[in-house]
Amino acid sequence: MRKNIVVVGAGRVGRRVVEQLDSGRQSITVVEPDPETCKQLSTKHNRVIEGDGTDAETLETANLSDADVVAALTDNTETNLAICETAKKQAPDARTILRIAHDGEQDYGYRTFVDHTVYPAAAGADVAVEQITRE
Repeated sequence: MRKNIVVVGAGRVGRRVVEQLDSGRQSITVVEPDPETCKQLSTKHNRVIEGDGTDAETLETANLSDADVVAALTDNTETNLAICETAKKQAPDARTILRIAHDGEQDYGYRTFVDHTVYPAAAGADVAVEQITRE
């Protein structure tokens, strides 16, 4: 079954996520405010929307209500929380992914509208420790 995925934020983390997702197996929509990033992504992906991920009209254009997964991956935790909350209201069955930006924000994952959290610094540390301790 083809999943409808909405990725909001195509910076360092979001761009890599979009590049790793298989657009042949999933329908991927990217929402990003930076025009140059949108231009670069649109050469490989057909659903790139230039706009603010917290704007209701932008999210409507992204067909948020039809999403199976909404990944809020901007570098701003408060923005990502707002996106996840809106996603749960418009698509109650969609899984929401919240990127957190700083230590101490892991507790945001316990909010009812957040299904999973991503903390790039902790993920990077896990990989580094694995490589350091590997024999």
